[in-house]
Amino acid sequence: MDLRSIVGAMLALAIAASPALACKGTEEIFSDDFADDSGMWGSADWIAVGGGGLELKLPAGYQGVARYRGDTPKDFDLCVDLTYPEAKKPDGGTFAGVSLWFKDYDNQYVIATTPIGAVGAFRVSKGKLTLQAPFRKYPQMKAGAGQTNTLRVTVKGPAVTVYANDQRVAGFRGVPDEGFLGLIAESESDNSNAWKFSNLKVTDAPK
Repeated sequence: MDLRSIVGAMLALAIAASPALACKGTEEIFSDDFADDSGMWGSADWIAVGGGGLELKLPAGYQGVARYRGDTPKDFDLCVDLTYPEAKKPDGGTFAGVSLWFKDYDNQYVIATTPIGAVGAFRVSKGKLTLQAPFRKYPQMKAGAGQTNTLRVTVKGPAVTVYANDQRVAGFRGVPDEGFLGLIAESESDNSNAWKFSNLKVTDAPK
């Protein structure tokens, strides 16, 4: 194999492995490779940042949100890698993803995935949960513990579009409100699950 072929192969691998390239905006707003703890995601005994990842490991039956401490843009394109944990009930027993317009655990929108390769979205308003997009298993998602997939969420005003490994899977209209952007996870009722986030990037929303 000549040098040109080697370089081409390396470039193809880099593109395939880089979720940051999934974001379609032209201007980067912020990114985090989680090489070390920047202090931008809060602190709790279930949040660990460093070595290229942010880990959320909630006690059994608990949900947690690592809130981004910087300003949340009104419109944006977000992509992040999620690595599935070991799970007793991978089909909905545990989930993780992105929290939009987070005020508190009773008021937020959640775009999430489960370890079987399902993706969906729901809203919690005054403690009441409403599905925005049913959780469905998608063939482009790599299922099972240790598998990593890219979740992309584009927000333009009330319009939210969800992509799984750069393929559109859902869209809905939300109610934009003042609140935080966060990374969310929930453990199984009888098991503590360790979700890993990596390679987070936020750009302006594509035109």
